[in-house]
This record gives sequence, structure tokens and C-alpha cells, in this order.
Amino acid sequence: MSILKRLLVVWIGAVTFGAMLLVSLPNAGPSSNALIVCALLFLGGLICATLYFKEPSRSNKPIFLNFSVFFLVSVFGFVSWFVGYTVFPGNQWAQFYFSQYETLLYFLLLPLSVVYVVIDSLFNDFPRYKKYIISILIVCGTFAYYNHSFFEDAKYVYTTQDMVDYKATNQSIRFLESIGKVSPTAQEIASATSLGVWENGSQVGELFEHHKVSRVNQLLPYLQAEDGYVSLVMKPLYLNNIYMSVLCVVFVFLFFGYQYRNDPPQGAYIEKIIFLFLPYCSLEILHHYAYIKSVEYTTLIGVQQIGYYLTLLNLLLLLVFFGLRLRFITSVKGEFYERELVSDAEHISRWRDAFDNLVVRHFLNPEAVHGRLFAPRSPRNEA
Repeated sequence: MSILKRLLVVWIGAVTFGAMLLVSLPNAGPSSNALIVCALLFLGGLICATLYFKEPSRSNKPIFLNFSVFFLVSVFGFVSWFVGYTVFPGNQWAQFYFSQYETLLYFLLLPLSVVYVVIDSLFNDFPRYKKYIISILIVCGTFAYYNHSFFEDAKYVYTTQDMVDYKATNQSIRFLESIGKVSPTAQEIASATSLGVWENGSQVGELFEHHKVSRVNQLLPYLQAEDGYVSLVMKPLYLNNIYMSVLCVVFVFLFFGYQYRNDPPQGAYIEKIIFLFLPYCSLEILHHYAYIKSVEYTTLIGVQQIGYYLTLLNLLLLLVFFGLRLRFITSVKGEFYERELVSDAEHISRWRDAFDNLVVRHFLNPEAVHGRLFAPRSPRNEA
């Protein structure tokens, strides 16, 4: 039995066990799309962990170790569905805390995995620990800058300007309704509400009357929608997830700019794997921006479901190329190529896989492309 088949057997067993837990234990009742994405992330973790142990190039091992850790965060996502039900039952904050920090961990490991690949390519001669130091400084520095508030106060999302103003405006509406004004105007709500001027996350003053009216008009759609506060509560977290995803996109572009200009040695399929993280991270940006703009909770859930389909397609392609990498390096031809790439990269032709050959055959002149696809023409590419 091949390695991939054995991995599939292990994966199917783990998924079956997870399904039994979901059926037998109280949980949050995740959607089918969320279950599929979680299961595929776990499969990605298994494949990448196997790649780490089978990888013939020592310099490439950390790449797959990082990706395996990132994908295996899905285990925490699975556990989160039981928190507040089976684990810490009845604790209304348990699931909120767990899901919040599980999401933060996800958007820490995703850029760390991508950025390390780029740093590994840019500073190929550096020892491994220096590459990790550079990657950690970049990613953790950015992460700490945007997300430090979540660690200073676990309920930070309930202390933002949006939520403070939402609560104050909601209380004023309830007060006006209690004295007979069933549908108060924005002017009436503003007159009964104290709304502050905020700077650097702290209230430093109070808004003037006409500014209060404008602010109330901004909040009214959330107040009138069912569970509209959810979008406001999660806005800081979603916004910071966008920033971390943008960091990934920037480094993916940097990776391919450097690859095109310098054509450094790179293992088979690694470039395509990194390329697929471009739409993956771009979709994260698009999804979270849509979540922020979704006023009603039902709309937010609908957007999430659509997002799952797009992410699912991208994730499937990633798993295909990780699987192709695993199959390649465990073959005699692949093992020889990868070892030669490390020891004598200047004197071998770059690997061109079936996808490259398909593009060359249908869209380019095969006689003009001798080396790796899209590499600049130079004597060393034609060796």
C-alpha cells in the first residue's frame, strides 16, 4: 500500500471517530461545510507531517513542518464545537474565549508558514535558526501590533467604540420606547444618548449634537437587524485577520518576484503550492471584509457558507499539490532529483511537471522553453 493510501486510511479513521463524537456528545452543531473544511485541513496536516519526515532536503523540512502545524490547528477548531457544551458546559464565555484564541492562532501560523518559505528562498545560505528568527520577528511583530489588545483583555471586542456606542444607543431606544416613543428618530435618540469621542482606543471627550445624529444613523441598521451586534462585536478580530492575510499576500508576491528575477533552486511543486496560497489568503481577505459589511447575522452566516465553498475548492487544489509532492519525493526519480538539486543545482534542468508541460504545449512554444516554466532564459537554465 502506498504512503498516500495509508494516509487516507488514517484520515478516514480519524474523521469517522470525529463524526461519532459529534453524534454522541453535545456540541454547537457545526454546518456541513465547516465540517468538510475542518476534515480537509486535518488531511493537509497529515500529508505535510509525512512530507516533513520523508523530505530528502534538510532545508525543505521546516517548510512542511510549519505547514503541518498550521493545518493541524483544525483539531482546535473541532474541539471548539464542544466547548460550552461537553467541555465547560453552561459556561457562556468558554466557547467565545476558545474560538477567539483559536482564530488568532490560525492567523498567526498561516503567515508564519508562508513567510518562512519566502525567507528561506531569499536567504538560502542562512542557517535554519536565523531564518526562523527573521520570520518570527516579521510575523509576530505584525501580529502583536494588531492583536495585543486581545491578550490584554479577553473581552476586548466588547469594549471598542462600536460596542460602547451600540450599547448606549440601544439603551436610549429602550428608554424612549418605555415613555411611548415607539419609533424614535435619529435626532431623538441622539438627544437622549451620550456618545464619546475616541482616540487610540480610549474615550477622550463627547460628540457634539450633529455628530451624534450622524453616529446614530450609522448604528441604526445594526440596532434594527436581528442579532446585528454580532458583526460589530467581531469587527476588530475580522479586521486584524485581514491585516495578517494581507501580510501573506505581500510575501507571496515577493516570493515570485524573487523567483522570476533570480531563479533560485526550488523543489518540485513548491512554487505551485505557494502560488495557491495567494488565492487562499485573498479569499480570507474577501470573506472577512464581507463579514464586516454584513449587518444582519443571517447575512453573515450566508456569506460564511458561500466562503466555505470557495475555500474548499482552493484547499482541495492545495492538497492535490502537497500529495503530488509527497508522491514525487518518495519515487526513485524524485529522490534523485531533489538530492541533485541540493548538491549541484547549477548543472541540472529545473523540474517541469505535467501542469507545466500542459501550459507549454497549448500556450507557448515548446522549443523556446527548455528549463523550468517562466524562468528567465540564461545559460544556467539550459544546462
